[in-house]
Amino acid sequence: MYEFDRTEPVTLALRAVAGIVEIDAGRDDTVRVEVVPLGDSPAARQTAESTRVVLDGDTLVVAVPSPERWRLRRAPALRITVRVPAGSSVSGDSSAAEVRATGLFRDVHLKLASAACHLGDLLGDLHLSSASGELSVGRVAGSAYLKSASGTIRTGDVMGDVTAKTASGDIRIGSGGGSVDAGTASGHVTVGSLWRGRARLRTASGDITVGIAPGTGVWLDLSTVGGATVTDLTSHGDSVPVTTGLPSHGDSVPVTTGLDVRARSASGNIRIHRASAPGPYAAGTAAPAANMTASDAA
Repeated sequence: MYEFDRTEPVTLALRAVAGIVEIDAGRDDTVRVEVVPLGDSPAARQTAESTRVVLDGDTLVVAVPSPERWRLRRAPALRITVRVPAGSSVSGDSSAAEVRATGLFRDVHLKLASAACHLGDLLGDLHLSSASGELSVGRVAGSAYLKSASGTIRTGDVMGDVTAKTASGDIRIGSGGGSVDAGTASGHVTVGSLWRGRARLRTASGDITVGIAPGTGVWLDLSTVGGATVTDLTSHGDSVPVTTGLPSHGDSVPVTTGLDVRARSASGNIRIHRASAPGPYAAGTAAPAANMTASDAA
């Protein structure tokens, strides 16, 4: 166990190889790091003992020794547990170690080769990529970029722009406070609520479902080859939903338009509906996380 007296946020510089990484950002006045082998082999114990852990100014370095490339698949698995003050940032990479982070973070920038990553809430921006693995995050007060070659992508409410791309897997976005660019080759795309900006949504095989915040005017450009478009939005106050296999332009020319939605599906349905409640960041409302300081975070 490594311990460092530290009450202010740090930047965790992480290099993991195999196993699991657990990070918690909460109300702590001590930075703690524990590295244990997930096995009794001499190689696992040696790798744990050789892992570099040091607090250099505002940077907490946790670096597992890099194995030779041909031995990567047989690299010893470790459990790395890190506790840092709320508002800390995370950057680095992981080859095959799953990353689980709870609490409130500032910015996160992680690159994973073949591993899943699940994050808590962010005060700043997110940049997360994986060649293969599920990606998820809670609320994001800044912008969010998530990309996986194969895996589901999920976000909570995002105040800024959202980019989410996967070759195979569903995409679920709680709400977007800015523009949204989401695409998957095989999977569904779901956005809970939008109220401004431009949304570009596409899937080759799957459905697209989008909620429009109450009071939001929207321009719709919808197209599906083998499915149907359905919307309960209207341009002249008529409450009858529109269902058609051709692009629908119901509510497409409102008096005041704050949102532009373009959706494309080759073989799925497209549904545009009025969200039951405004997005949490609509009408200039600040992100809940943005109103919190590191000392306020649980």
